[in-house]
Amino acid sequence: MNITQRPIFQKGQRPAAVKLIRDDARGRDCTLMIPGVCCHDPARTVGCHMRFFGFAGMGQKPDDIFILDACDCCHAVFDSRKRWAEAALGWDDVLRAFMTTLANRRAAGLIQLARA
Repeated sequence: MNITQRPIFQKGQRPAAVKLIRDDARGRDCTLMIPGVCCHDPARTVGCHMRFFGFAGMGQKPDDIFILDACDCCHAVFDSRKRWAEAALGWDDVLRAFMTTLANRRAAGLIQLARA
């Protein structure tokens, strides 16, 4: 447990890894698109795990459902919270990128809604 009273992955436990979801990022446009940082090259887009307090411990990744598509340049800024201010990156940008990524996964048939 942590201060949010939610368990985090313990040593030896693994989050849900889904190869199809990770592989789907390849060849897609970067959804983070940080101005002045993004390389706009789909060949360099990878799945970028969102690491938030309470969902994964230090040095751990959360389940693959918590991935957004980001080029390697944007991914580097995203992973270094110290660089967010200089890149003018905010949580609204992260949420937009996450929602766009989820819409892409749904369109690809990798995520299905129960009543859709």
